[in-house]
Amino acid sequence: MKYRSLASSLQLGRHTLANRIVMPPMVIWKAGRDATVTEHHLDHYRSSAGAGLIIVEATAVSPEGRLAATQLGAFSDEHVDGLNRLAAVIREGGAVPGIQLHHAGARTDHERNWGGRILAPSRLPEAAPEVEELTEAEIRRIIGDFARASVRVVRAGFELIELHGAHGYLGSQFLSPRTNLRGDRWGGSIENRTRFLVEALSAVRDAASEEIARRLADRPPSSSGSKRNGIAGGLTVTVRLGAAESAGGLTIEDGIRAAKILEEAGADGLHVSHGGSIPAEIVGSKSRWSALIEMGRLVKRAVSIPVIGVGEVRRPEDAEMLIESKIVDLVAVGRAQLADPGWAVKSLAEHEERISLCADCKPRCWHFSDASRCPARQRLQRIA
Repeated sequence: MKYRSLASSLQLGRHTLANRIVMPPMVIWKAGRDATVTEHHLDHYRSSAGAGLIIVEATAVSPEGRLAATQLGAFSDEHVDGLNRLAAVIREGGAVPGIQLHHAGARTDHERNWGGRILAPSRLPEAAPEVEELTEAEIRRIIGDFARASVRVVRAGFELIELHGAHGYLGSQFLSPRTNLRGDRWGGSIENRTRFLVEALSAVRDAASEEIARRLADRPPSSSGSKRNGIAGGLTVTVRLGAAESAGGLTIEDGIRAAKILEEAGADGLHVSHGGSIPAEIVGSKSRWSALIEMGRLVKRAVSIPVIGVGEVRRPEDAEMLIESKIVDLVAVGRAQLADPGWAVKSLAEHEERISLCADCKPRCWHFSDASRCPARQRLQRIA
């Protein structure tokens, strides 16, 4: 078998993944002001079956924490029905249904969060006038929002929750000494700067576990529904960790320390990326692809929980190498699956010649503006 390692199963937290392919969270900008699931979302995730784990795009836990006006939400009970349909679609395709819980922090504006407040760990000198520094009470409220959102997504049938601590959003803003200038228990040392993610992790685990226990207690002994929707298996919680950023920001040494702290706090796995930029010392003479994977490799060496690596992996032979060489435990295949939703199925069937490869469009992937202009998708349509 050509892709034996890629096709092998893996225990991640409380779930056994059928293979090592992950569809990472990638926003497709199809929700409206109400932040609910649409038919676009259902079609998108239905067509992307094949990965062992599918993590639904960044889903806002607070109305003001939206990164875009078209972002999904889990901040209202009204979101549960749509999320339930989405989790069911993913499960029917054979993947463990995961979802990423997110707060943008200062990386938003009044247009993107529909006039909400703009909140940050610290009020930086160069910040826009409307940015407010979080008080202790507001930090606690947002951690509570993560916990309440976790209850909603468990009700909807999701089996894995990923906390977003990368790409310059709120969890990443707390981690970075560039954006976290606080002198209290939430700032200063890397232990303090990791505290927001640690406490959000604990709150999510506790709230979701209580909801699972309650739902199990309410079911008749003969019911098989809990097994079908993953409740009986419990909840797996991972963190998307921005392990480093460019000069003046989070160092890889502190990122690795944060990874260890999160493992000690009970994270079931780490999805390693950057904190908004990639440090030059890691890039060196390497490409961005290898620099991101290198960060995953460094974190994997330091922890015992599974690590998801990411870095513009487009070909199954590259993904196989990363798993076979134990560089990472799972491979997130992002734009390649946007380009060809059949990437996982074709790869595992060893029909890589049928994959319509991502063209790495510049300056930005067409899926951020007009997915119909994606060259790879256009090739698929011509073949069909």
